Amino acid sequence: MKRLVNRILLIALASAVAATALLWRRAARLESERDRYRQNTETLLADIERRQIDSTRMALDVRTLRLTVAEFKEYRAEDAELIRRLGLRIKDLEAAARHHMEVEAQITAPLRDSVIMRDTVFVPVKTVEMISPHIEFRGIIADSTLRADVRIPVTLHQAIAVEYKHKFLWWRWKVKGIRQIITSDNPYVEMKYSEYIRVEKKR
Repeated sequence: MKRLVNRILLIALASAVAATALLWRRAARLESERDRYRQNTETLLADIERRQIDSTRMALDVRTLRLTVAEFKEYRAEDAELIRRLGLRIKDLEAAARHHMEVEAQITAPLRDSVIMRDTVFVPVKTVEMISPHIEFRGIIADSTLRADVRIPVTLHQAIAVEYKHKFLWWRWKVKGIRQIITSDNPYVEMKYSEYIRVEKKR
């Protein structure tokens, strides 16, 4: 009888420990989901921070959205379709970024007399040329028409940084969010919008 009671108590204890572990795991998952939703809300409400680093470099500082695979498919359907067309599977995706830039450059260059060969005949034209490290503009004006080639080289630098909720000396713990900082090295290129989405798998 005593052995039976001990066995029942052991089974009850094991069941209680298993239930506690299950509840603790579920609570941890719910806490993680709550933190993710809170971070996404802060990200969506936060303004994009623009910084001029020097005369040619501008930086954009944005926070990261954290979406599950299902959420990415639902809320970023256009991006998901493009990724599929690239031959990638959404469930293999770690992150996706999108940047919107505009180029605005004022062309100021002198007109020069020149000639071009057209059907074995030399034709007088006007040429215009503006060459700098950030823009190359070469054009010809003939028959009251401008034909030009424009080349604007742009290099984007992207840095992903973790923001911690708690800091003490050199210790950091509890991730608060992830920030993306993107810079352009061309003063004619204006960064209008940037977005970085981290795709998370369900645990």
